[in-house]
Amino acid sequence: MVATPSLTLTVTPPGGSPTDYTTKMAWSGALQQMTITQNFGRQGDTATIPLVDEYAGTTSDFYVPVLSRIKLSDNLAGQTLFAGVVDKPVLSVVGTNLNEWDLNCTDYTFYADNAVVHGTWIGQTVDQIVVALTKQANCGIAAATIRNGGYVAPGPQLASFVLNYATLSDAWRRLAQLASQVTPYGWYVDENLNLHFYDTSTAQTSGVTFTTTPTTAGAGSLTEGHFDAENFEYEWDGTSIRNRILVQGANQTIPHGPVATTKPTDTWQGNDSQTAWPLRYTVTGSPQLYINGVQASVTTVSAGSAGSGTWQIVQNSVGSWFLVNTVSAPAAGTVIKIWYDYQVPVVAVANDYASQTTYTGPNGGMYAEYINDTSLTTVPMALARAQRQRTEYAFAAERINFTTTAEFLGWVRAGQTCQIVNQYIPDSGNHYLPGLNDTFIVIANSVSFSDGGYRQAQITAVRI
Repeated sequence: MVATPSLTLTVTPPGGSPTDYTTKMAWSGALQQMTITQNFGRQGDTATIPLVDEYAGTTSDFYVPVLSRIKLSDNLAGQTLFAGVVDKPVLSVVGTNLNEWDLNCTDYTFYADNAVVHGTWIGQTVDQIVVALTKQANCGIAAATIRNGGYVAPGPQLASFVLNYATLSDAWRRLAQLASQVTPYGWYVDENLNLHFYDTSTAQTSGVTFTTTPTTAGAGSLTEGHFDAENFEYEWDGTSIRNRILVQGANQTIPHGPVATTKPTDTWQGNDSQTAWPLRYTVTGSPQLYINGVQASVTTVSAGSAGSGTWQIVQNSVGSWFLVNTVSAPAAGTVIKIWYDYQVPVVAVANDYASQTTYTGPNGGMYAEYINDTSLTTVPMALARAQRQRTEYAFAAERINFTTTAEFLGWVRAGQTCQIVNQYIPDSGNHYLPGLNDTFIVIANSVSFSDGGYRQAQITAVRI
């Protein structure tokens, strides 16, 4: 016989004390169904928790203030199923003495969504920056590296990281992208307001196995879950394969050196007929022009503007720059030299040649992606982004989507790993013979509840 779940729901109003609302939870017959939705490393978990208030008399004194803290615990599994903030309580009057409160909730990422941070870091590791930004936000969320007793895993060193004003959660997302050079990183905030920031190689195991050969079907289990045979699929996703990544970041200004000791940015020789010379780069700053070793005055004129002076740097209608003499062509042999600062885009490319060989075809096995991200201000930052995309998308993701059966009494959250044992799935690592037994990381989890607090989870997990 499957044990009956034992759940506890507490709500703490702003500045108040916890109140137990377990008896008010509605498992069926309410306007809304009780659900929990999780996504690893993209956004905070959300929940909808309906409460029913049936009262005597003419009015009810039961209400849930907005921005109350909420916690749903499973006493049998010893797990916190959800903890966060009631960001939108909705009251529905469904009878003369019956109210329904639908509590729309976001986990403690809500505080990071509403905290603004900024800064510049040179030569620091991703984990150091994550901890510094979280402390700067001072929004109640704690972050510490694993070596200091926290849950922020070591990350790669960044040559520089410049963050204009942004929310803390957005900063976590950007840093997770930059950190994912070898394995993809993600994050979540737990019920104790601790930030977990890590890659798939250091993901915490749930200790749960999902299998097609049940051993505990009658009694239920905290560590063994079973597939709902009517809600199960496995996919090899080729639509997302990207094995050549081109990343363009912000424009980078290259300053010219001293005129006396460095080569000019551009140099030409007059031929007694030419009056315009193309510049190799996008000019910026204050150019210095020398004609036969003598400095000459030069003005910069943008497209559509009028300029003055004999020597002008002019931008044409398509954005190209030219040095122009507006009076006459210099004599043959005249040496024209110009020093100027110029802008070039930060560009990086990452290829995965093993992937290109595996998926070879008329296109040479090349599946390219272009990313334009002006927040990448250095080549190492752009290369890290390219490597991250290559790592995550070079090969077809193997993804399983399934629904658990109600006798699974345990808990697995997005961001944790689980074991998938399925006798029907062809194993790509074993010549596609039927029978798969491998570790997967849960990237999405949507949990619905039924009478008595029994639950079914719709899980999406990726093979690692």
